[in-house]
Amino acid sequence: MINNPLISIIIPCYNAEQGLEKCLDSVVRQHYQNLEIVIVDDGSEDGSSIIYDEFQKKDKRIKIIKQKNSGVSKARNVGVEAVTGEYICFVDADDWVEPEYCTELYHLLVTEKADIAIIEASYENEDGVVVFSKPVSEEKIFDGQRALILLLEDEEIQSHPWGKLYKTHLLKNIYFSEHLKCFEDYSTLFKIFNKAIKVAISDKKLYHYIQRDDSLSHNMSPENAYLFFLALMEVFNFWEQADLPENQNKIIQNIIRKLLMVLKRILRNTENDQMLREKEEIRVSFKPFLKYSASMIGVEYYSYLRLYYYYPTLFAKVIGK
Repeated sequence: MINNPLISIIIPCYNAEQGLEKCLDSVVRQHYQNLEIVIVDDGSEDGSSIIYDEFQKKDKRIKIIKQKNSGVSKARNVGVEAVTGEYICFVDADDWVEPEYCTELYHLLVTEKADIAIIEASYENEDGVVVFSKPVSEEKIFDGQRALILLLEDEEIQSHPWGKLYKTHLLKNIYFSEHLKCFEDYSTLFKIFNKAIKVAISDKKLYHYIQRDDSLSHNMSPENAYLFFLALMEVFNFWEQADLPENQNKIIQNIIRKLLMVLKRILRNTENDQMLREKEEIRVSFKPFLKYSASMIGVEYYSYLRLYYYYPTLFAKVIGK
C-alpha cells in the first residue's frame, strides 16, 4: 500500500494528555501506511508533548508543529497549510479510530470518484459507552448540492471535520474561523462542501468520538452559546445566498431552532444586565427571519421570533427566565 497517494492526517492538540496516547496509537497503526501525521500543538501546558515526542521517535511519519495557544481553528489552519498529501483527514486528539479508518475512506473516495468520503462515528463517553446514535442515510452517493443540503440540515451529514477524507484542493483558501474558539467547524464545513461535485458515505462506524463533560462544545456557557450564534449566522448568510432548490424548509427550521436554543441558554443563565450587547445583537439578527411564514417554519418558531424581536422582556418571562 506504500504506492498509494499520501494522506495527511491533521491532529490539533491542546492539553490532550488524557486521550492522546490512544489517539496516536490508533493513527500509527492504520492499515493504510502512506501517511503524513501532522500534530499541531496549540500551546499545551500538560504532558501532551511527552506523549507525542515518544511517538515521533518511533515513527518518522509524525511531524510536530507548535504554536502559542490560539484555538483549534488556528491549529487546523496551520495544519492545512503545512501538509503535503493529496488528501486530508482530521482526527481530534481526544478521539481514536479503527485500523481501517483511512483505508475505507480512501477506497470509498476512489471507487466512487468522489471529492469527499465520509464514514460514520460511534459517539461514546469516556468509558466507551455509546451515548448517541445519529440517523444513517440509505443513500450512499450524493451530488455536491444534495450533500450540501444534508450538511445544512445537520442530521444525516454533520458539520464536524473528522470522519471525512477530502481532496486537498477543497481546503485551499478555506479557513476555519479563528474568532471562534468552538463551533468553528459548524461555520466552515459548508464552504468546503460547496466546492465538492460528488460525496460518498459509508455506514461503517470507524471513528470513536469521545464526548467529555469538560469540552468547550459540551460546556454550553452563555459565552459559548454566543459563539454558536455567530456560527449559525454565518451558515444562515451562506444559505440565503446559495443557489439551492427552493422550499428548503428543513434547513431554515434547523437554523431557527438552534438560534432559539442559543437565546434561551443565554437568557436563562445571565442576569438582566449581563451580555446586553450580545442579547441586542441576537434580537436584531432575528429581523431577516420575520419574512418566513408560519406555514414554512411552524407556528411556534413564527411566534417566538416575533415575541423576542418586538417584546424581548416579555419573551424572557415566557421562557421562564
